[in-house]
Amino acid sequence: MKRSLAMLVVLAITAMIPVFADGTPIQGLHRYRLDNGLELFVLENHAVPLTRVQITFRCGSITQEPETAGLFHLYEHMLFKGNSRYRTETEFSAAMTELGVAEWNGGTSTEYVTYYFTVPSDKTEAGLEFWSYAMREPSFDPAELTVEQAVVANEINGFLSDPDHIYSAAMDKALFGTYPWRRDIGGNEAVVRAATVQNLRDIQATYYLPNNGALFVGGDVDPESVYAMVQKWYGEWKAGVDPWETPAKAHPMPGVTKPVYLAYPDESLPEGIAYIEVRYRGPDVIMEPEPTYAADVWGYLIQAPGGRFKTNIFDTVPALYEKDYIGGYYYTQRDGGQVSFYTYAFIDPALPLAQRARTAFKDAVVAGEIKAMVTDPAYFSEAAFSIVKQKMEDEQIINLETPEKFIETLSFWWAVASSEYFFEYVPNMKKVEHKDIVAFLEKFVLSNLEVIAVRLNPADFGLESASLATAGFVTVTPETAFWWKDGK
Repeated sequence: MKRSLAMLVVLAITAMIPVFADGTPIQGLHRYRLDNGLELFVLENHAVPLTRVQITFRCGSITQEPETAGLFHLYEHMLFKGNSRYRTETEFSAAMTELGVAEWNGGTSTEYVTYYFTVPSDKTEAGLEFWSYAMREPSFDPAELTVEQAVVANEINGFLSDPDHIYSAAMDKALFGTYPWRRDIGGNEAVVRAATVQNLRDIQATYYLPNNGALFVGGDVDPESVYAMVQKWYGEWKAGVDPWETPAKAHPMPGVTKPVYLAYPDESLPEGIAYIEVRYRGPDVIMEPEPTYAADVWGYLIQAPGGRFKTNIFDTVPALYEKDYIGGYYYTQRDGGQVSFYTYAFIDPALPLAQRARTAFKDAVVAGEIKAMVTDPAYFSEAAFSIVKQKMEDEQIINLETPEKFIETLSFWWAVASSEYFFEYVPNMKKVEHKDIVAFLEKFVLSNLEVIAVRLNPADFGLESASLATAGFVTVTPETAFWWKDGK
């Protein structure tokens, strides 16, 4: 799932590629660091006369507290509303039009906030200048803040009727119950509506710092010229206290203290079919990088269509939908790694869904296949290991073909882990052996506690509700899914 963003095939052929003096093993990629701590990555690729400019900060919902939940997303919106150079949203948009921007956007995630656009390469310096004012000197006009508060609040209210958001919020609240707001990008409507300009200035002073950010420039550019441009437009940007030196910001979120069972009546599912998921707290890439490599290789191994994992579960658990819809994965995060197993099943009055989810599917996965993976060194053949590792490298050939995709990938991993993790990923992944997968599974599955959830059509839920309740499944609704609705 996520590892399509992570592997770096170029590293597999480092013998053919010169390593630059700045320490990157990627052909055409140069890395610099300004005196104020801002990291600069410049990818030289002259295929087309375009330049991608992207700036990313390590913040987002991971750095939220209950009283700030939603403000990072609001901040992202406000950055497009004007600054000391482009005073209004109209001037801001007009400047992008004049620059010939081909695509642009900003995004708030669980672990980063990012902004980007693509411009003709002869507008590279103008593009860097444009973002420098937006990052360093946003206006935060009170009238615009009122407008954007309503926009963001409406987005949050829209989540209350979106099945995927409801389900995701309920799972995060269950798995990360101590700090669920760190997983909630949208945040609390009340917090957003009460936000002040000072709240945004506090975020700016704490997180929108050069020493908490990285600038990525890729395309038809000369690296040394770009470095000079960045020094000109970003060199005077003042550094601040590293927000990640605060222990609370780096504290890993605990998982569950006892198994949790959730049932979500979901109108988006067709009648007669249910989704079953078993989710565990996984390793965090900063605190425990080693298990993440094993987790990724393992995730690819179990996806083999005719493999032992899918086949045995399909043959063991009654009334599953299709073998190809059985799977599992590990999701890498700085603070919120997760391991998931999932399947689809037919609704059958003779086979209560609660029993199939809580007992049959979980036991088939954990007591059956995961335990077998641990005890049987031949569960995955050497050929399977080779094929998967080669596939993981090969996928990057496509993912890293364009500067835009490369920068998206590098930016993500810089924020969630580090550029070093990204650069060294393939060699570390290629070292993974059976014993590494065993260690990962023993700690994060066999010795762990789970959240089990089912999603099913409301009509089917009516038929299954009694057995689900008896088995301890708690019904998920928009009123119970979101942490910030507790107590209302």
